[in-house]
Amino acid sequence: MESLLELKRLGGRVRITEDNDVLTRMEDGDDYETYWVGEISLSGELVPPEDPQYSIPLQPDGVEPGDLWPSVYDGAKYSFGPGVDRIWWANPQTHKDHPVQDSLEPELVNSLARYKPRGGSLRVTPWNDVLTLVDLDRLPQDTRDEFDALPRVVKNLIALRRERGGVRKLPIYVGQIQKTPLSVAEPRSLTDPFDEQGGVDSWLDSLGESSATNPKDHTVDDPTGNATHDDGPDIPDDDPTDW
Repeated sequence: MESLLELKRLGGRVRITEDNDVLTRMEDGDDYETYWVGEISLSGELVPPEDPQYSIPLQPDGVEPGDLWPSVYDGAKYSFGPGVDRIWWANPQTHKDHPVQDSLEPELVNSLARYKPRGGSLRVTPWNDVLTLVDLDRLPQDTRDEFDALPRVVKNLIALRRERGGVRKLPIYVGQIQKTPLSVAEPRSLTDPFDEQGGVDSWLDSLGESSATNPKDHTVDDPTGNATHDDGPDIPDDDPTDW
């Protein structure tokens, strides 16, 4: 708390990574900078001060892959592509994608691919639990009964995400990462040395035949009907950082 108050005299929000590092963001001109505050080992419950009887455990027990997450949806944020063929961390300052170098457990990969076949984002809690947001139509039918059984605090957290961030999805548990923290590499740069991969001729042959294309093939339509350029990864933006 002392370290946080040195940075933010009035306090403020923090995020806790999968390795128990505490981070906070501070305004720097028109942008934000991320600062390391310290380390913390969380345990116990989230206790609403106005009514402690509705406390919820920070690390729930007895959840299985596909179950609704009955606690706080937070942690270190990563993204993954279709089929979980690649995983990366998006740097909020540089907006560059840093590839994750570690491999996930096969069971975890299967769960992510099952519930998020197009890819998306995931959160890793300080206890290595992996969470993601899923559309209702990709959940089992009995999930609706699970939602009715969620603590009212969790239901209200989900409602806040919908009202403030437009997130119309539900958090589910998909498994655990056994080894943390995850390691990320530097993003590829256009000024990196060119890898010829066995020679220029074989590399050129691997590109295949070329043909003329229509500029319209390089645009997609947004919900308003306006054409937009698709410059980023083809994954749903299903977990905004701020809400």
